[in-house]
Amino acid sequence: MGRKWISEHHTVKVLVEPQGAIVAFTMKRYSYLLFVTHAFVGFKRIVTADRIVARAGYSAPASLRLIDELYPNGN
Repeated sequence: MGRKWISEHHTVKVLVEPQGAIVAFTMKRYSYLLFVTHAFVGFKRIVTADRIVARAGYSAPASLRLIDELYPNGN
């Protein structure tokens, strides 16, 4: 049986601010975000190319609002 070689770009990013925190596990296709804010504690899966956190100005609450706008039916 042949060997497989899987190469993906994995990154772990952490954002901590007074309004909350985000731990992002970024992979080639999807990013998995762990949010801890006053309004929400949990996971969200987004498309990596959407660059949600950067577009939201690196703010945890603004990122959640943008995810709700872009993914109205969830992931």
